[in-house]
Amino acid sequence: MIQTPLRLVHASDFHLERPLGGIAEVPDHLREVFLEAPFEAARKVFETVLSEGADALLLAGDIVDFDLAGPRAIVFLREQFQRLAAHEIPVYWACGSADPADSWPASVELPANVHVFPVGQVTDFELRRGGATVGRIQGISHSPGMSLADAGFCRDPQGLFTVGVFYDSAAASNTVGDHVDYLALGGQHQRQTINQPPGLAHYAGSPQGRRPHETGPYGCTLVSVDEAGHTKTRRVATDQIRWIREAIEITAGTDEDALLTQMQARISKLRTQHVGSPLLVTWEVTGRGQVLNHLRSGGISDLMVQRLRDQYGQQSPGVWTVEIACHAPLDVPQEWVDEETILGDLLREFQTLEADGEADLKLQEFLPAGLAGETWDELATVPESQRADLLWAASKIAVDLLDGEEELRV
Repeated sequence: MIQTPLRLVHASDFHLERPLGGIAEVPDHLREVFLEAPFEAARKVFETVLSEGADALLLAGDIVDFDLAGPRAIVFLREQFQRLAAHEIPVYWACGSADPADSWPASVELPANVHVFPVGQVTDFELRRGGATVGRIQGISHSPGMSLADAGFCRDPQGLFTVGVFYDSAAASNTVGDHVDYLALGGQHQRQTINQPPGLAHYAGSPQGRRPHETGPYGCTLVSVDEAGHTKTRRVATDQIRWIREAIEITAGTDEDALLTQMQARISKLRTQHVGSPLLVTWEVTGRGQVLNHLRSGGISDLMVQRLRDQYGQQSPGVWTVEIACHAPLDVPQEWVDEETILGDLLREFQTLEADGEADLKLQEFLPAGLAGETWDELATVPESQRADLLWAASKIAVDLLDGEEELRV
């Protein structure tokens, strides 16, 4: 049969109860953005539904934890649902783990255009336009132990385009094609397509990244279905501020000033790639050269971070440097290791400890006499999982303090 073309907006994981975070300090001029970004990104999802002329909004769970978000989230969502109701656009909501199907307050009536799927069994709705049925929307809200295979999705026997809405953080991609034409998934913050047509399964991801590891654009997905039933997806960015992890590889001849110049050039490119978005950038420096030995918290990294913040952080849109991270191994000449100096002694000792993974670091010996005891001894004990990182950090501090290089000029 000829399929009536459809346009759907698929979104999930609003987490309105969660502000942005994950960094040691939030600049004063971004505090309001950190608090408001989840709501503003969600608002842009609803604006996308209207601006794209979508036939329906598919919500695939974890929209909000009402216990944590409070009344504001209820008022906000109801207002947004009513905006769509004014244009006769339905909302199909499969609840997740953060927003159980019975969590909406009984004292606040949901607009009639909002259909919350129950738990226990798949519920089927006709998607109608102009009095005609143009598709089917099936869904089920999350319950512990429920898998996609057990949910009960099935394609329309008459060939109508069938959409499933399901919350599952680990859906099995090899079974999706047996169920529906498009499966709108929630439960993962990253956008991902796990199965291609004829049974396309897709995570829209969260509308807003919240932590430094949630990098790049975040948004919702516009789903377009043509007359042949072919499905295409397109991300619509809704994030209000964007996390970036930018890798820079340096060479042996790179000094601090040259590294800063590279970062400044890269910022210009980032602004071109992410037009209009305030950026929160973590720089990851790798490569060769002695400058690697000095990039650490408390050292020249702090001076470089401050210089970048002063130059780019207050602009509009700003580029705020979160940190300069460098986990590359030390790059020191062998003669430093061989020389009879304090630095040489330390480097040889580090090599011995790194080579002998069983050697006890014995940090308890360095505790002041007044702090000796069971509790402090326990704190001074290095877990095996942290041993390598501790040795690396200590060796970096030693080289940074003892090799005689001048600090960055600012």
